Amino acid sequence: MSDKLAIVVAPTGALNSRSLTPFMPYTVEEQADEAKRCEDAGAPIYHVHVRDKKGANSGDPVIYGELVSCVREKSSALIQIGGALGPRRDPDSGLISYPFTEDDRLAALETKPAPDLFTVKIGAVELQVPGEQYETVGLRNSPNFLRKAIPYLIKNKLCVELEIFDVGCLYNAKKLEAEGLFGPKGLSSPGFYLHYVMGHGGQPATMKQLMYIFEEGKSLFPDAEVCVSAAADDCYTVITTALLLGCNMVRCGIEDTHKLANGRMAKSNVEIVENVVRIAEEIGRNIASVEDAKKMLMPG
Repeated sequence: MSDKLAIVVAPTGALNSRSLTPFMPYTVEEQADEAKRCEDAGAPIYHVHVRDKKGANSGDPVIYGELVSCVREKSSALIQIGGALGPRRDPDSGLISYPFTEDDRLAALETKPAPDLFTVKIGAVELQVPGEQYETVGLRNSPNFLRKAIPYLIKNKLCVELEIFDVGCLYNAKKLEAEGLFGPKGLSSPGFYLHYVMGHGGQPATMKQLMYIFEEGKSLFPDAEVCVSAAADDCYTVITTALLLGCNMVRCGIEDTHKLANGRMAKSNVEIVENVVRIAEEIGRNIASVEDAKKMLMPG
C-alpha cells in the first residue's frame, strides 16, 4: 500500500448540466483541457462520463474512445471510465432513468483506445439525487456480468475499482474473492481497489457511516487500497475523515459537490481539487503524482 494520496477528479457526472455548473466540460476537447488543468492542480486520475449530441449522458464506446484519445494528447493523467455508465436525463421530459443494460456495460469495456481504470459496481443499488424526478432508479450488476467483466479487465491490464454502495457490496466482493475472481492474491493485489461511494444512494455521506464501512472493509480486505467519495455539500468532512483514517485515495469534483469547504460555490473543478489538496497537506498527507498513482494502482 502507498503512503501518498491519489486524488480522483470527477469533473462532470452523469446528470450535471451547464445550467447548474456553467464551467462543466461537455465536449471531448473541453474534457481534455480540464484533465490537464486538474492534473496540474494535483489530481492524477480523471474519472469520465460522456455526452451525446443532445447533451445527455451517453454510454457510446465510440465517444468514450474519442475522449480517451483527446485527453491523452494533452494530459498524462490516468483515465477512468465510470463502468456503470450512469443515469440519463431525458433532454425533453427531464426524467431520469437507467437505460443502460449489462450488454451496454460490457460493450463499454471494449472502448478503444482503452482507458487506464474502470469502475465496476458490485451488486445492486438504488441511485437517487434528492429533489430529482426519476422514471427508474435501480441499477444492478449480476454475478454473471461480474464474472465476465472482471476477467476481461484483468486480461487487458486495467485497474479495477470496485464500487461499494453499502456493506452488502463488501460481502458480495468477498464471495467473488473466494471464487478466485480477483486472482491468487485477491484484493491485496495491484490492479484493484475499493471505493466507498457515499451519498449517491445506498449509504449516507456521514462520518459515522464511513467509520462503520471502513472498519468492516478492513476486517474483510486488510490489504486493499481504499478510495472515498461523498456526494454532499459538506463532503469535505467525510473526505477529511477518510484522510485521517489513512485512505490513500479520495474523489472530488462536481459529480459529487458544487461547493468548496467554506460553503462557497466552486467556480471550477480545479478549485475543488485545490481545496482537497490544501486539506490533505495541512494534515500531513503527501499528494501523489501520476507516476505515484501508476505504481499504486496499475497491474504489472
